[in-house]
Amino acid sequence: MGFATFAIGLLPGFASIGIAAPVVFVALRMLQGLAMGGEYGGAVIYVAEHAPDGRRGSWTSWIQTTGSLALLMSLGVILLLRYALGEAAFADWGWRIPFLLSIVLLLISVWIRLKLNESPAFIRMKAQGRTSKAPLSGSVRPVAQLEIDPDRVLRSGDGSGRDLVHGPVLLAYSF
Repeated sequence: MGFATFAIGLLPGFASIGIAAPVVFVALRMLQGLAMGGEYGGAVIYVAEHAPDGRRGSWTSWIQTTGSLALLMSLGVILLLRYALGEAAFADWGWRIPFLLSIVLLLISVWIRLKLNESPAFIRMKAQGRTSKAPLSGSVRPVAQLEIDPDRVLRSGDGSGRDLVHGPVLLAYSF
């Protein structure tokens, strides 16, 4: 995601490369979206696997909060740049600055990842030999082959299994 964001700041305009500019822009935005989905899911899993029992929901809720804080901070950077550069300069070239500054966040995130340890749950699974033999193909198998436990999906607050609305919510907190 960080590379795609940085690359948007370097993208030549329509005057330079014609129709390729919006095509590449849309491709980079799609790459950002795909990466964001993976990053978000990975972050939730990592935090949930490190959270103490009974605190997983609370700990993983901070990930959603940080997304909102990041949005507010990025809006602050944009407003500051628009004020400092003026509307004309910002519209001409200044809009690229936030995208180019994202390289700093990319470097910080790579540094953090290099310092992370495997989760205790993964270490236990690895010791028990329960890791996937083919993780990539296992993650893209057809939906018909997915193993779904209907009891967990349909579980309601009172244990009756009739509450389809609360089932997925409880599923999220039952890990």
